[in-house]
Amino acid sequence: MTGATVVIGYGDAALDVLRHVPADPEVVVVDPDAVALTGAMANGARIVRGDGRDICVLQHAGVPFAARVVVAVTDDQDGLVITGAARNLNRTAVIVAAVRESANQDLFTRLGADEVFVRARSA
Repeated sequence: MTGATVVIGYGDAALDVLRHVPADPEVVVVDPDAVALTGAMANGARIVRGDGRDICVLQHAGVPFAARVVVAVTDDQDGLVITGAARNLNRTAVIVAAVRESANQDLFTRLGADEVFVRARSA
């Protein structure tokens, strides 16, 4: 699992981010939703069902050894928690965050995100 991309939250935002980062042959997806995980498996990812805010789930998904971590959850507050936890578990991974509110970009950067994508809010 060393060098994998770990994606936390699997939906439109994650897919958008994955289109803009270098392809990785090994992708691990963390999500609590069975439907999202089914889609991830169909796309060739290894899956971990769980809450990305849980440090044990992040460890099980391989965040400490990942080359890249994509944080693409639906709530920016949860994303901030996950970004900080991922950075604490892995000081060298490239962390990419998809955020809803552009005002939060700086907070994500301060907590360890290397790249921040602002995504459109859905109605």
